[in-house]
Amino acid sequence: MKKRVKADKKEMFFKIAPILEIVESAIWTGRIHNEKPVSIILIAVQESCKTEALKYFRGTSTLSYIGDLTSRGLVSYRSDIQARKLRHIVLMDLVRIVSHGRGTSDRTMQTLSSLMEEGESDVADAGGQERWAGFPNIGILTSVTPQIFKSKRGRWRATGFLSRFLPVSFSYSPETVHTIHKGIANGYKLPDPRPIKLPEGDPIITIEAPDAAILSRRAEELGKRMKTYGFRYQKTLRRLAMGRALSRGRGTVNHTDIAKVLEWSDFFTDKEVIL
Repeated sequence: MKKRVKADKKEMFFKIAPILEIVESAIWTGRIHNEKPVSIILIAVQESCKTEALKYFRGTSTLSYIGDLTSRGLVSYRSDIQARKLRHIVLMDLVRIVSHGRGTSDRTMQTLSSLMEEGESDVADAGGQERWAGFPNIGILTSVTPQIFKSKRGRWRATGFLSRFLPVSFSYSPETVHTIHKGIANGYKLPDPRPIKLPEGDPIITIEAPDAAILSRRAEELGKRMKTYGFRYQKTLRRLAMGRALSRGRGTVNHTDIAKVLEWSDFFTDKEVIL
């Protein structure tokens, strides 16, 4: 008789373990020397545990969870961003943020886009002018439904906001839905958050040429599927591999990191993967 293996907390999320792994590695990228933190937008229908996947890492020192935000509201985070204490902002309700008045919403998105990519931004509105210059890049972790994503995609792409994010698309199979219903019927509760203990400094993580070439080829494939050149895909795949290596205490990416990132990459388009 086979011994029953005790379920890991990730497995208790009903098959979204790969999503948690992707988010986790993205969080680790905030601690890599001279690399921009990876930003992720989870795309799935309501009740898919998108928010719960983000909240699973609540308590991690480099994360700040925010329900609503404007460009002016970012000012309170300046000192933590500048000191590299804050590496990712977790936007719990992106719809709420984009639902502000057109001007407010646009300024917020512009500021976030600039801080994610260049580390600086100039914002002027009725409340005055706010200048960010020479700041460390930050990452954004958030989620939306496919309907919202499709309705906003054109404008976000035109403004450059969308290109800053790695899309992670998924849905549940009928079998998974049935399993979840059984879990609820049995009184199942979601696991408590599991904060990540990150290093204080920013270690240098390297990737060897053969491994980099593998990720380059995959980035080209993803770029073609998403009708882009795929350059940002390659940078993001590299960073995720580095983040995974760092999470395992290694200073160099190895073949297991590459294999895992290739496995994850099936999720990295606007075409959902069925779990």
